[in-house]
Amino acid sequence: MDPAFKRSLIISAGLHLLLVVLLVANFSFFRSEEVLVMPMPGDMAAAVPLKATTVDKSAYEEQVKEIKEKKEQERKTEERKQKQIEEDKRRVEREKRQAEQEKKQQELEKKKQEQEKKLAAKKAADEKKRKDAEAEKQKKLDAEKKKKDQEKKKQQELEKKEKEKAAKEKAAKEKAEKEKAEKEKRERDAAEEMMQEQMEAEAEARRAAKAGQILTEKQRYLAMIVAKIQQNWFVDDTMRGKECRVNIRLAPNGFVISSTVLDGDRALCESAMRAIQKAGNFPMSPDPDVYDALKDLTPILKPELR
Repeated sequence: MDPAFKRSLIISAGLHLLLVVLLVANFSFFRSEEVLVMPMPGDMAAAVPLKATTVDKSAYEEQVKEIKEKKEQERKTEERKQKQIEEDKRRVEREKRQAEQEKKQQELEKKKQEQEKKLAAKKAADEKKRKDAEAEKQKKLDAEKKKKDQEKKKQQELEKKEKEKAAKEKAAKEKAEKEKAEKEKRERDAAEEMMQEQMEAEAEARRAAKAGQILTEKQRYLAMIVAKIQQNWFVDDTMRGKECRVNIRLAPNGFVISSTVLDGDRALCESAMRAIQKAGNFPMSPDPDVYDALKDLTPILKPELR
């Protein structure tokens, strides 16, 4: 046990003991403020007045209070001392641990530096060994390359002579073949030109015939389309002499993809659009060329009134 702490405990015990003795000894004494001895009746002359004893209770309480305060101050002082001692111990321990950690860290750093130094030395030795090996290898490769280059040069000279000879033979052969090919081409071009002219004349005749056929078919189907619109068109005398220009786009099966009014009398055009929508599908030629001519129509619709 710490000597200072032991001394504090002894002082504290002594003060407690003194307080207990004072309380026991004066318990009955301080029960009242004053004690008087009064003479009996008829004996007043012989009575000797007794001195009353008065005890100051507040002084006693003040004394007890001072003792308690002193004790409390001593206790706090001792606690502060003990706390300071504990803090000093902890500080010493911390400093000791910190010093040990720093020492260990320094040892680790030293070992690390030694290891790094060894590794660096080994790396340098390995690198030197590698470079020496590469230098020797490169020396051998250079020697082999030089030998191969010389052999390649000889081979290229031989190939060059052979190529020159072959080139001369090839040039003579190509010249003869070219002259022959040019003659054959002139003859072939003349024949193809004659054939092309004949084919173009035949194609033009077919196109003219097809165009006439398409025009005829277009007019025929257009007439059927307009007739179907007329069948579904409800008109009256107010529409007489009026007309409406519309655009109709058709699918290959004659289905109306879209219909749009371009210009004309508003009431007449609205009636014509209802007729087109009511018709739904129109006659359509199976010939793709005729369909191309009919798929986007812009007819001018006039009501048939009698």
